[in-house]
Amino acid sequence: MKNKSFESFLYSIGGVIFLLLILLAVNYLAGMTRTRVDLTHGGVYTLSEKTKKVLAGLPSPIKVRYYASRSEQAMPVALKSYAKHVEDMLSEFKQYGKGKVIVEKFDPAPDSDAEDSAGLDGVEPQVLQSGERVYLGLAVSQLDRKATLSFLNPERETLLEYDVTRAITQVIKPEKPSVGLMSALPVFGSQGMPQLGQQPTPAWAFLDELRRDYSVRQLPLSAQHIDDDIKVLIVLHPRDVKDV
Repeated sequence: MKNKSFESFLYSIGGVIFLLLILLAVNYLAGMTRTRVDLTHGGVYTLSEKTKKVLAGLPSPIKVRYYASRSEQAMPVALKSYAKHVEDMLSEFKQYGKGKVIVEKFDPAPDSDAEDSAGLDGVEPQVLQSGERVYLGLAVSQLDRKATLSFLNPERETLLEYDVTRAITQVIKPEKPSVGLMSALPVFGSQGMPQLGQQPTPAWAFLDELRRDYSVRQLPLSAQHIDDDIKVLIVLHPRDVKDV
């Protein structure tokens, strides 16, 4: 009898109201305790402990201006999905920043103030085959320092957290640590000798990437002394290297 009475109550107006109240309470509690389960391979949606440490140690607030085109016609489905992933990750940065990460979102529609702001921040549009211009980038700033990711390429999805964290580090620590590099290979490129038909060669790609985070100094293999401010020494292909 009790079961039938409870079942009758659930199908009554009072029961519907009761269930709605439970649903509202669950949604309210879920909103207060924001959690997300990351089931992706490698945990690409979960911030690493190193990133959390950087965010916990922020000396003062930073601002992240996120530019993403919202037009249904302009934004391809795949790029739109990735833009949502970026937005979710920025929410994680904001959460662990504990009030020191300010995220501002912009839709750089054509001829809008947001598009002008994107240009000033160095965020560049990508032109699709349809001719549409879409934006997906961000700028991190603190006081007069700024670091820009002009386009967030979906092909670098696994490096998204690293790229954003690096941009934050660049604005909170403007002075790059020094790294020494010794190598018998032409890592730094060469000026060439046009008069002898030898063309200049560019620096190796990994060196350009290294320079984004460090002040790289070239040291000869015959060096007898290493400056005290060089904390890391990279020795690549150490042919004829001398003991220091």
